[in-house]
Amino acid sequence: MKFRHFISNIICGFVPNKSKRDLMRVKIRYNTRPFVKFVREYIGDKNAKFTTCVGGGCKNFIVLVNSQFAFKFPLCDDGAERALREMRITTALRKYTKLKIPEMEIIKWRDIAVRKYEFFPGVVLGEIPPRIAMANRHHIATQIAQFMYDIGCADPVEIRDLKPKKTEKPGYLYGWFHNDIGQNFILNPDTFDIVGFIDWETTGFNSFEPGLYVADHHWDKFGYRGMVVDILAAYSRLYFSGK
Repeated sequence: MKFRHFISNIICGFVPNKSKRDLMRVKIRYNTRPFVKFVREYIGDKNAKFTTCVGGGCKNFIVLVNSQFAFKFPLCDDGAERALREMRITTALRKYTKLKIPEMEIIKWRDIAVRKYEFFPGVVLGEIPPRIAMANRHHIATQIAQFMYDIGCADPVEIRDLKPKKTEKPGYLYGWFHNDIGQNFILNPDTFDIVGFIDWETTGFNSFEPGLYVADHHWDKFGYRGMVVDILAAYSRLYFSGK
């Protein structure tokens, strides 16, 4: 495995696109063919269309099927604890937001927990040219702010044991937060309405500031500048008006 890691780092150093680089790195380091084979057999559709990608930090291998389902395979451990935690959080928080949170199922296969999600049609922010996205920045930011406010004010009893302290209460820029909003919301490319948020693995009850900082850095890097300013302004209006 160490040799594969070494080789993958050398080869992938010549691939400029991060998404393609990460996918190549994972395919060199791991045998991903059984994952795709499992999904083919599970779906049972010979004409199904498959695409693959990897999750953040190359910790998961993802197989997308017919723009209907996404199967996430853990690469670093059996994934059971992370999968159960994510399912508990998404189930508890789904009722607090109008935006979609993907339905999730855990499938036990070869001693690992495979996560099966419903797939949302649409695009991520990175697929929209910055010039066009920035023309719709206020609309996008207002929706993200509403989402942050709705989820952040929630305190469902069924997941209080996942908080740092069960007695902690939500506050300004503090509470349940997705923690990885930079590229994990799906947009309708025609209306720029947010369909929903995906990839809830890092969600926690914590300060919003570190996650917003990471998102801001990511957006600035790729030309979506100023998004966080609009988000914070809209969120503050919601929070201090109590709406």
